Amino acid sequence: MDGSIFGLGRQSEAAVPVKNTKVSDGITARLVVNENGYHEVQRLRYDAYLAAGYLQPREITLFADSHDARSSSQSLVMYLDGLPAASVRVCLLDNSNSDAEGGQLPASAMFKTEIETFLKQRADQGCGTTAVEITRLARSPVHAKNLALVLGLYHVAGYLILHFHADVIFAAVTKNHTSFYRRMGFREIAPPKDYPGLDVQTVLMGCLLEEHRGIPGRTLALKEMSLSDDTYLGLIAGERVPVFGGEATSAPDLVVNRARTEPSHHRNG
Repeated sequence: MDGSIFGLGRQSEAAVPVKNTKVSDGITARLVVNENGYHEVQRLRYDAYLAAGYLQPREITLFADSHDARSSSQSLVMYLDGLPAASVRVCLLDNSNSDAEGGQLPASAMFKTEIETFLKQRADQGCGTTAVEITRLARSPVHAKNLALVLGLYHVAGYLILHFHADVIFAAVTKNHTSFYRRMGFREIAPPKDYPGLDVQTVLMGCLLEEHRGIPGRTLALKEMSLSDDTYLGLIAGERVPVFGGEATSAPDLVVNRARTEPSHHRNG
């Protein structure tokens, strides 16, 4: 689910204010490839969901599910000045999985029939049906006002969507954030249902790859991105890649844009 846009619900009084200038300085991203990375992701989720009021405090301060360890899922962490600040996961609907449950999307726990119906209609029309879900978006409450993390998280998640060669993108979204997703090209597919394991309801939304617009004026549409971009190549190589250069106010601030137009600014490896 969308994590109430990374824990923007009830905030902790101890939240530390973030500077207003150069908020993109020090923002990097890295694919989760080991236990330490999963621990960072699961702690970020717990903190974000607790701050949003979706969870009650508990002794184990991690939030995990069975999709984390599956080969059909990819997670990444955003770092601010070297420390974990936000995370996201993209899951593939894996029809080749012999375990029916293991091949499902997380949102299938609520919207299995709706997802299957949507994809069947696509198949009947001769359209592609490779589907992914963008899920478990979380941002540390300490950085609740850092817009650059929001922009960077959605941008870098786009490379995971391209990685799976998706035709359709699903998301389970809290009702008050559906308008934000509509701006990116998503449409509402099914009304709110209780989200398993969290005290919140979510709407099923979907977006076709060719209709994806990104965050208008702020991030790229998927058709403007490529698996040959430096950002993606760095991610799959296990590197921590820079996300922005300078002020994070518009799409031209994304490092991938600079890499295309200014070869001397390519990552150093």
